[in-house]
Amino acid sequence: MNRLPQTIYHYTSSKGLHGILSSGVLYFTDSLFLNDKNERKNFYLLLKQYLQNWECDEKELLLSRYFTKPDYITRCLERTDPADEHASRYFVLSCSTEKDSLPMWNYYTRSTHAAGYNIHFETKSLVHQLKSHPILKTAGKGGSLLCRGVVYEEHVKETILKQVLERFVYQWERAGDEASCSRLLKALDRAFEKLSLFYKDRAFSHEKEIRIVISASNRSIHRLAYDSEERENSPYRFRQVRGAQTPYLALDVLEKGTAITGVTAGPALDKKTAVNGVEYMLYFYGFPKTCKVSAVPLRY
Repeated sequence: MNRLPQTIYHYTSSKGLHGILSSGVLYFTDSLFLNDKNERKNFYLLLKQYLQNWECDEKELLLSRYFTKPDYITRCLERTDPADEHASRYFVLSCSTEKDSLPMWNYYTRSTHAAGYNIHFETKSLVHQLKSHPILKTAGKGGSLLCRGVVYEEHVKETILKQVLERFVYQWERAGDEASCSRLLKALDRAFEKLSLFYKDRAFSHEKEIRIVISASNRSIHRLAYDSEERENSPYRFRQVRGAQTPYLALDVLEKGTAITGVTAGPALDKKTAVNGVEYMLYFYGFPKTCKVSAVPLRY
């Protein structure tokens, strides 16, 4: 948490803003269903290149494990089995360090009468509320919450990867039996899976993304559904995104007046109306009455 900004910003549509303020619920989308078609693959492409040039006794072992067909990457990211109770699932809420970003507004401002918004979150307060949520307890030993900045610079990505591999080699060389080696490889699998969530192509660097990720096993996710009195009230749900059925977690975490510290209205044509409407909404739902207008000029 030390390197994270005090405030992060979640960009959303007018409908999304109303849904969050009226319910106090945040949606965490399954990482396999995010917008970027190369989501999480950026890391594994880098890993393959790095291993091919790696001078180490464990080189062939890892190349075989991750890149020999049918490879680990395909099973992990493409041909997943929803019935595999031991498989890890990752659910993502995307935020940004930029409170007034024209490229981000462009995602939501499709006409002169459309408006995007961003919600200001006090980072430590939001993360604290998430960690205290019963879903994290239900997730049990295999569940965790991560909050990190996305990495875009290639040299930083390689430095982090190098550190992970060096630590693995150090432990591998001291492993005394087959069971210990198996545990180390599984731990490396999970480390790579988590790194893949925070590596993106530098073409997206303008987003300056901060991701909050909830990880849990399939078994834990299914238990959330089965333990609910009614299936539709389960925090594990589905919604239509561009026509596709998309899994997500719905977490009711927004205590009034704590994690949310304000809202910025995007560069809509009628700024006065947009701002006044959000001020009334914030007041009605019990949140701080603070709404700022974007300083970015609207472009046609």
